[in-house]
Amino acid sequence: MKQLFAALLLALTFNSQAMAQQRTVKLRVIETSDVHGSFFPYDFINRKPKAGTLARVSSYVNNLRKDYKDNLILLENGDILQGQPTCYYYNYVNTEARNVAADVVNYMKYDAQVFGNHDVETGHPVYDKWIKELNCPVLGSNIISTSTGEPYVKPYLILNREGVKVAVLGMITPAIPNWLTENLWSGLKFENMVTNARKWVKYLQENEKPDVIIGLFHSGKDGGIQTAEYDEDASIKVAKEVPGFDLILFGHDHTRDNETVTNTDGKQVVCLDPANNAISVADAEITLT
Repeated sequence: MKQLFAALLLALTFNSQAMAQQRTVKLRVIETSDVHGSFFPYDFINRKPKAGTLARVSSYVNNLRKDYKDNLILLENGDILQGQPTCYYYNYVNTEARNVAADVVNYMKYDAQVFGNHDVETGHPVYDKWIKELNCPVLGSNIISTSTGEPYVKPYLILNREGVKVAVLGMITPAIPNWLTENLWSGLKFENMVTNARKWVKYLQENEKPDVIIGLFHSGKDGGIQTAEYDEDASIKVAKEVPGFDLILFGHDHTRDNETVTNTDGKQVVCLDPANNAISVADAEITLT
C-alpha cells in the first residue's frame, strides 16, 4: 500500500511500503524542464545576469548528493537545445564540437533526458548527434519510428538503488506536427500520451516489476491544442486515467505546479512541474520502508 504526502512548494515526501524487507530506503528525485539554454548565470541575449540556470541547480544537486549519494536521481525533461546563443552556436556553427547541452548534462550526471518540442525543432542532424553525445539515455516511448513501428529512442529507464527498482517512462507532447514542418521530424510519429502510457505501464508491471514508476513528460498540465487524436498538454490526464504511476514530473507549459490527483484506481499521484529556465526544480523525496 502506498501513501503520498505533499510537502513544500515543488517538493514532496512519498512514503511507500512496497519493500518486503524491514528497512528504509530514501530516494531524492530532482527534475529540470524547459531550460532553454539557461546553463550559465548570464543572459547572452540581453547581456545581463540571469536568474536560475543549471549552474545554480548543479550546486544544489551537489549538496544533496553529499547526503543521498547514488540515491539522488536527476532527470531532465526537454527543451534544452534552444533558447540562448550558446545553443545556436553548437547546434549550427561549431557542429564538429560536442554540443554544449550534452556537456552540461554529462557534467551534472543526469540519469535520463527527455525530448522537448524545441529539441525536435533543431532538426535531425542536431538532435541525432546530441543523443549520441549524451552519457544518459534520451527517453520517449511515444516517439515512434515509422520504419520500424518501435520507439525512436529508449521508452524507459530502469534504475536500481539499494534494492529498489525505479522505472522512468518518458513521453513528449504529440502536438509536434502542429508547430514544426515534417522535415524536422521525418520518419517519426507521435502517439497519444494516454494510449501510449497504458501500453508501457502494463509492459513495465508485467516485465520489469518496478517498485516505483515515475512519469517524465514534456507535456503541460492540461489544455493546449486538443484534437480527436490527442491533447497537447496531457500530463494530469495521464495521472488520472493511467493507474500505475507513483510520481509524474512534467513541463512544457512554463508553469510551476505541485498537486496530488486521484487516479481511476483511487490512488493518489503526485504531479510536479518546475516551470522554465531552471528558476525552480521539481524536488521529491521517496521513502520506501
